[in-house]
Amino acid sequence: MSYLLIGNILMTLFIFLFFNFKEKKLTYIHLNISTMITVLTNYPLLGHANFISKTFVLFIGSISVMHLYLRYYHSDNYNIYIHNRWLHLLLALLFNVSIPFIIIHSDESIYLSSAYLSVSFFIIGLIMYQLSEVNGTVKWFQFEYLNIYKYINHPKRIGEYLFAISFMLLVMFIPYNYIYFILGILYIIYIKQSLLFNNQ
Repeated sequence: MSYLLIGNILMTLFIFLFFNFKEKKLTYIHLNISTMITVLTNYPLLGHANFISKTFVLFIGSISVMHLYLRYYHSDNYNIYIHNRWLHLLLALLFNVSIPFIIIHSDESIYLSSAYLSVSFFIIGLIMYQLSEVNGTVKWFQFEYLNIYKYINHPKRIGEYLFAISFMLLVMFIPYNYIYFILGILYIIYIKQSLLFNNQ
């Protein structure tokens, strides 16, 4: 286990340094790539296959593929630049160190009700990301005769909030869940304070 944690830390640092030198302005993509590599290497090595661990891998994989697609195929829309790279790195390290513990303790969950609910929040978060690819402000709905509009101004940010909530719901009943709650809340605060996904 100690070797796995050291490997996760070194891999996260290496990817951070790579993008730190590669990109003139560091983008958000480092966090996604490092977490995707971490979860895809840790999951088969730890060998805990259950609903929570499989869903966790699916969540991380889906988010990472989505960010990679937007970053390299829709780069005009992907203006998600990091203002505090060291805080971003710290968050990536904390999350990547927690991944093996989540996978190991996933089969000790008391209930699965919140884990099933987390999938719904995750799907809504993905929908928010799809809405963000629409040019202009997103029209929520319209009553033709009243001409009433409701708008979503930051669909990507809302999507990230929903991803954090789905993560907390997924791990709600596993051991040491309070640590993962703190991590999820810190992530939401980080997005809010750093103004990430602003107007996106």
